[in-house]
Amino acid sequence: MATIVEMGREGLGYAPADALDVVAELIAREDPQGSSYEFNVERLLRVGTTIWSLRHGVFLPGSGPGGSR
Repeated sequence: MATIVEMGREGLGYAPADALDVVAELIAREDPQGSSYEFNVERLLRVGTTIWSLRHGVFLPGSGPGGSR
């Protein structure tokens, strides 16, 4: 987490649209036959949803790593 904060402070993040493209690329690289495919894709989709929501000013309450809190 500290690395993410530091990179953000240094302006090293992606623009939101580019970040969504990266998430889509990571999803495309997942092996549909892999044992963790559904788990990984769901988490990546949630990251993409968070990026989209922040970009559009929509905040999703109670959506932690394990689902709703």
